[in-house]
Amino acid sequence: MNSEIHSPAQASDLPPLAWPEFTDDNARLDWWRSCALAWLDQWENPSPLEPVKPEEVDALEQRLGCTIPPLLRTYHEQIGTLDLAETLCSVAPAKYASIEPLHSAYPGISDILEGAPDADAQWALVNQLITFGDYLGNGNMWCFHRETGEVWYFDHDSSPMLTQMFSNVGQYMDILMFKCLLEVHGEEDNEELLRERLGDAVVEKWMY
Repeated sequence: MNSEIHSPAQASDLPPLAWPEFTDDNARLDWWRSCALAWLDQWENPSPLEPVKPEEVDALEQRLGCTIPPLLRTYHEQIGTLDLAETLCSVAPAKYASIEPLHSAYPGISDILEGAPDADAQWALVNQLITFGDYLGNGNMWCFHRETGEVWYFDHDSSPMLTQMFSNVGQYMDILMFKCLLEVHGEEDNEELLRERLGDAVVEKWMY
Protein backbone atom coordinates (compact mmCIF):
# COMPACT_ATOMS: atom_id res chain seq x y z
CA MET A 1 0.00 0.00 0.00
CA ASN A 2 1.21 3.48 -0.81
CA SER A 3 2.11 5.25 2.42
CA GLU A 4 1.22 8.72 1.15
CA ILE A 5 -2.04 9.95 2.61
CA HIS A 6 -4.27 12.22 0.58
CA SER A 7 -6.86 14.68 1.89
CA PRO A 8 -9.42 12.86 4.03
CA ALA A 9 -12.77 12.11 2.47
CA GLN A 10 -15.71 14.30 3.32
CA ALA A 11 -17.53 13.07 6.42
CA SER A 12 -20.71 12.72 4.36
CA ASP A 13 -18.96 10.09 2.21
CA LEU A 14 -17.97 7.93 5.18
CA PRO A 15 -19.91 5.46 7.30
CA PRO A 16 -21.08 7.40 10.35
CA LEU A 17 -18.99 7.19 13.50
CA ALA A 18 -21.61 5.26 15.43
CA TRP A 19 -22.09 1.71 16.67
CA PRO A 20 -24.49 -0.01 14.26
CA GLU A 21 -27.21 -2.45 15.16
CA PHE A 22 -27.11 -5.42 12.78
CA THR A 23 -30.25 -7.18 11.59
CA ASP A 24 -28.22 -10.20 10.41
CA ASP A 25 -24.71 -11.29 9.44
CA ASN A 26 -25.14 -9.96 5.90
CA ALA A 27 -25.70 -6.47 7.31
CA ARG A 28 -22.65 -6.92 9.51
CA LEU A 29 -20.48 -7.94 6.53
CA ASP A 30 -21.78 -4.98 4.53
CA TRP A 31 -20.72 -2.63 7.35
CA TRP A 32 -17.31 -4.27 7.65
CA ARG A 33 -16.84 -3.87 3.89
CA SER A 34 -17.76 -0.19 3.96
CA CYS A 35 -15.38 0.43 6.88
CA ALA A 36 -12.53 -1.42 5.15
CA LEU A 37 -13.09 0.55 1.94
CA ALA A 38 -13.13 3.84 3.88
CA TRP A 39 -9.84 2.83 5.52
CA LEU A 40 -8.22 1.93 2.20
CA ASP A 41 -9.42 5.15 0.60
CA GLN A 42 -7.14 7.17 2.91
CA TRP A 43 -4.17 6.23 0.71
CA GLU A 44 -3.06 7.65 -2.64
CA ASN A 45 -3.15 4.25 -4.37
CA PRO A 46 -5.51 2.20 -2.24
CA SER A 47 -5.26 -1.56 -2.44
CA PRO A 48 -8.39 -3.36 -3.57
CA LEU A 49 -10.24 -5.74 -1.30
CA GLU A 50 -8.35 -9.03 -1.24
CA PRO A 51 -10.77 -11.94 -0.76
CA VAL A 52 -9.36 -15.46 -0.82
CA LYS A 53 -10.77 -18.57 -2.47
CA PRO A 54 -12.73 -21.03 -0.32
CA GLU A 55 -10.18 -23.71 -1.22
CA GLU A 56 -7.47 -21.63 0.49
CA VAL A 57 -9.51 -21.59 3.70
CA ASP A 58 -10.11 -25.32 3.37
CA ALA A 59 -6.34 -25.85 3.12
CA LEU A 60 -5.80 -23.64 6.19
CA GLU A 61 -8.30 -25.68 8.20
CA GLN A 62 -6.53 -28.88 7.16
CA ARG A 63 -3.24 -27.45 8.46
CA LEU A 64 -4.82 -26.32 11.72
CA GLY A 65 -6.85 -29.47 12.30
CA CYS A 66 -9.92 -27.38 13.10
CA THR A 67 -12.39 -25.02 11.46
CA ILE A 68 -11.96 -21.29 11.79
CA PRO A 69 -14.87 -19.22 13.16
CA PRO A 70 -17.58 -18.79 10.49
CA LEU A 71 -17.49 -14.98 10.49
CA LEU A 72 -13.70 -14.97 10.16
CA ARG A 73 -13.98 -17.34 7.21
CA THR A 74 -16.64 -15.15 5.60
CA TYR A 75 -14.53 -12.04 6.15
CA HIS A 76 -11.55 -13.56 4.36
CA GLU A 77 -13.66 -14.97 1.53
CA GLN A 78 -15.63 -11.77 0.92
CA ILE A 79 -13.31 -8.92 2.01
CA GLY A 80 -9.87 -10.26 2.91
CA THR A 81 -8.00 -6.99 3.53
CA LEU A 82 -5.27 -7.56 6.13
CA ASP A 83 -3.83 -4.07 6.70
CA LEU A 84 -6.39 -2.12 8.70
CA ALA A 85 -6.16 -0.18 11.97
CA GLU A 86 -4.58 -3.44 13.16
CA THR A 87 -3.07 -6.25 11.10
CA LEU A 88 -5.03 -9.40 10.42
CA CYS A 89 -3.15 -12.63 9.75
CA SER A 90 -3.17 -14.18 6.29
CA VAL A 91 -4.97 -17.37 5.33
CA ALA A 92 -2.00 -18.56 3.26
CA PRO A 93 1.29 -19.38 5.02
CA ALA A 94 3.46 -16.28 5.32
CA LYS A 95 6.80 -15.40 6.85
CA TYR A 96 5.06 -13.07 9.28
CA ALA A 97 1.48 -12.92 10.56
CA SER A 98 -0.29 -15.96 9.14
CA ILE A 99 -3.15 -17.76 10.86
CA GLU A 100 -1.42 -20.49 12.86
CA PRO A 101 -1.21 -21.98 16.37
CA LEU A 102 -0.09 -19.46 18.98
CA HIS A 103 2.97 -21.49 19.99
CA SER A 104 4.10 -21.46 16.33
CA ALA A 105 3.45 -17.74 15.92
CA TYR A 106 5.36 -16.89 19.10
CA PRO A 107 7.88 -19.65 19.96
CA GLY A 108 9.23 -17.53 22.82
CA ILE A 109 6.17 -18.51 24.81
CA SER A 110 8.24 -21.53 25.95
CA ASP A 111 10.64 -19.16 27.70
CA ILE A 112 7.79 -17.21 29.29
CA LEU A 113 6.26 -20.36 30.77
CA GLU A 114 9.50 -22.05 31.80
CA GLY A 115 9.33 -22.58 35.53
CA ALA A 116 5.92 -20.89 35.88
CA PRO A 117 3.92 -22.47 38.74
CA ASP A 118 0.85 -22.77 36.52
CA ALA A 119 2.74 -23.79 33.38
CA ASP A 120 0.69 -26.95 32.77
CA ALA A 121 -2.61 -25.09 32.87
CA GLN A 122 -1.22 -22.28 30.72
CA TRP A 123 0.12 -24.74 28.14
CA ALA A 124 -3.26 -26.47 28.01
CA LEU A 125 -4.80 -23.14 27.01
CA VAL A 126 -1.97 -22.10 24.69
CA ASN A 127 -2.36 -25.34 22.75
CA GLN A 128 -6.00 -24.47 22.04
CA LEU A 129 -5.30 -20.98 20.70
CA ILE A 130 -4.94 -20.00 17.03
CA THR A 131 -3.60 -16.55 16.13
CA PHE A 132 -5.64 -14.53 13.65
CA GLY A 133 -4.58 -10.93 14.35
CA ASP A 134 -1.17 -9.36 14.96
CA TYR A 135 -2.25 -6.16 16.77
CA LEU A 136 0.45 -3.68 15.65
CA GLY A 137 3.37 -5.98 14.94
CA ASN A 138 4.68 -5.76 18.51
CA GLY A 139 4.32 -9.47 19.27
CA ASN A 140 0.96 -9.16 21.03
CA MET A 141 -1.62 -11.25 19.20
CA TRP A 142 -5.30 -11.99 18.88
CA CYS A 143 -6.27 -15.64 19.06
CA PHE A 144 -9.42 -17.71 18.82
CA HIS A 145 -9.98 -20.85 20.87
CA ARG A 146 -10.18 -23.80 18.51
CA GLU A 147 -13.11 -25.35 20.41
CA THR A 148 -15.13 -22.48 21.87
CA GLY A 149 -14.38 -19.69 19.37
CA GLU A 150 -13.66 -17.28 22.24
CA VAL A 151 -11.19 -14.49 21.49
CA TRP A 152 -8.10 -14.27 23.68
CA TYR A 153 -5.41 -11.59 23.77
CA PHE A 154 -1.81 -12.74 24.05
CA ASP A 155 0.39 -10.15 25.77
CA HIS A 156 4.04 -11.14 26.05
CA ASP A 157 5.01 -8.00 27.96
CA SER A 158 2.79 -8.02 31.02
CA SER A 159 0.69 -10.28 33.21
CA PRO A 160 -1.69 -11.88 32.63
CA MET A 161 -0.17 -13.29 29.45
CA LEU A 162 -3.57 -14.51 28.20
CA THR A 163 -6.83 -12.63 28.67
CA GLN A 164 -10.22 -13.54 27.27
CA MET A 165 -11.53 -10.35 25.66
CA PHE A 166 -14.51 -11.32 23.50
CA SER A 167 -16.87 -14.27 23.21
CA ASN A 168 -16.42 -14.53 19.45
CA VAL A 169 -14.38 -13.18 16.53
CA GLY A 170 -17.27 -11.07 15.24
CA GLN A 171 -17.13 -8.88 18.33
CA TYR A 172 -13.42 -8.20 17.79
CA MET A 173 -13.98 -7.45 14.10
CA ASP A 174 -16.70 -4.95 14.99
CA ILE A 175 -14.26 -3.08 17.23
CA LEU A 176 -11.48 -3.25 14.64
CA MET A 177 -13.75 -1.71 12.02
CA PHE A 178 -14.82 0.98 14.46
CA LYS A 179 -11.14 1.76 15.09
CA CYS A 180 -10.76 2.20 11.32
CA LEU A 181 -13.67 4.64 11.36
CA LEU A 182 -12.15 6.59 14.24
CA GLU A 183 -9.06 7.23 12.12
CA VAL A 184 -10.82 8.07 8.87
CA HIS A 185 -13.02 10.53 10.79
CA GLY A 186 -9.90 12.12 12.31
CA GLU A 187 -10.78 10.82 15.79
CA GLU A 188 -7.98 8.27 16.23
CA ASP A 189 -7.03 9.72 19.64
CA ASN A 190 -10.59 9.55 20.93
CA GLU A 191 -10.69 6.54 23.26
CA GLU A 192 -13.86 7.53 25.04
CA LEU A 193 -16.15 5.81 22.54
CA LEU A 194 -14.14 2.61 22.93
CA ARG A 195 -14.14 2.86 26.72
CA GLU A 196 -17.90 3.40 26.75
CA ARG A 197 -18.34 0.25 24.68
CA LEU A 198 -15.66 -2.02 26.15
CA GLY A 199 -14.94 -0.70 29.62
CA ASP A 200 -11.67 0.66 30.96
CA ALA A 201 -10.11 -2.73 31.81
CA VAL A 202 -10.32 -4.05 28.24
CA VAL A 203 -8.98 -0.82 26.72
CA GLU A 204 -6.12 -0.64 29.21
CA LYS A 205 -5.08 -4.24 28.58
CA TRP A 206 -5.42 -3.94 24.81
CA MET A 207 -3.81 -0.58 24.15
CA TYR A 208 -1.38 -0.08 27.01
